[in-house]
Amino acid sequence: MAPILRIVFFLFIFSGAQAQFIPNSSQPFQFASAYNPAFAGIENYADLKLSYRYQWSSLGADAPRFINLAYNFRLKQPLDLSSNSLRVSNVSALSGDKLPRGKRILHGFGANFFNEHVGQVERIGGGVNYAFNYQLTKKIRMSIGASAIVENSKIDLSAIELRDADPFYDQLVANGTTETNLNVRTGIVFYSPSFYFGASYFPMLNYAIQASDASSSQIFYKGSIQGGVSFPVSPNGFIRPSVLALWQMDNKMSIDYSVKTYIQNKVWLGLTYRDVKSAVFLLGLNVNELIAVSYSYEMALSDYSKFGGSSHDLVLSFRLNNFRHQNQYMW
Repeated sequence: MAPILRIVFFLFIFSGAQAQFIPNSSQPFQFASAYNPAFAGIENYADLKLSYRYQWSSLGADAPRFINLAYNFRLKQPLDLSSNSLRVSNVSALSGDKLPRGKRILHGFGANFFNEHVGQVERIGGGVNYAFNYQLTKKIRMSIGASAIVENSKIDLSAIELRDADPFYDQLVANGTTETNLNVRTGIVFYSPSFYFGASYFPMLNYAIQASDASSSQIFYKGSIQGGVSFPVSPNGFIRPSVLALWQMDNKMSIDYSVKTYIQNKVWLGLTYRDVKSAVFLLGLNVNELIAVSYSYEMALSDYSKFGGSSHDLVLSFRLNNFRHQNQYMW
């Protein structure tokens, strides 16, 4: 196989051709429902997010680019609209097990769209989420969710030039490089004003709608585990450490360790260490009750930094129907 084709084929597999979409982002908490569908509907308003990631900036025009668009909302609001999703009323008549059963249930829905370019590889797709949120105690809720994601991947062979004949290349040209897959995953989350813990299972269903000679049938991820706590450090400040672990099929974990400081519901700062040997610096601003914007800068901590350079993520958030001026929980 010609060297350039080997590279392209490697990128095709690396870009996630196993029908297991995972947002390539250094702000994964912004797209929690993509990792675990049980996060759909947790916020107390309709939540629209758009992100753009420019990865390995030293590659210039060939640097990978990722776009993610996510929308999550509730079918109905809880009985107590004076609180965020993780808080219940202080009024005893409306709290805990005194709420009617129907008032304890929240139905969360979501949708996401993604478009990725890695070298000559393009992946595009989207999915839908549903989550059943139920109040267990006065302060703790449980959410169970499921999602279905369809993704299409292809290699642009027109941009590849070979000096010598290559049978595999000719086969790809003849049979095509496009593949389409369906993935179904499930998840569960327990959450309160001061903590959350969740887990999801990815390979509930993986189905090849359209296969190609360049496809990879190997499933890489088994699921995800996420957890975090929130505690005040001053009347106007909170510290929120969190962990996100991707559980691989070989039972190894890829883990992000994060801590964020939230100041006066306006500005937040964060730092993440990824055990793939990179560090992320985060900065966010709540412009008002409707709009928020955040930026993250990721740098490699290994010799790879000489090749790839830094990565940049920009996320724009809109809180629709936010009648009570609630702030997002910065998980």
